Amino acid sequence: MNIGDKVYLKAVGNMAVKYKEQLLIKESKITKVGRKYFEVDGIKFKIENKEQETGGYTADWKLYFSKQEILDEQEFQKLERDIRSKFNAFGELDLTLDQLKRINEIINE
Repeated sequence: MNIGDKVYLKAVGNMAVKYKEQLLIKESKITKVGRKYFEVDGIKFKIENKEQETGGYTADWKLYFSKQEILDEQEFQKLERDIRSKFNAFGELDLTLDQLKRINEIINE
């Protein structure tokens, strides 16, 4: 982690609500590096876990070192929602026996 390294900030919490779809992800660079913290656009992040230093408040930004990390996280969340909705339904599942067998094989790997 060095000054000038490219990072990506994703708006979370209230900041995500404020910006809606306009600025959920922004590319930036590390501007300062200290012993405990580093800064990106005047926002402090802890070196130990890369979380925003908020003084006890909810974070506005989540930091990533590649855009692919964000895309992977978004795909994971979408797939997780889709799968949960399929199995949280009351009544019969809209799956064939073959599909259920394949799912069972995958989850028992």
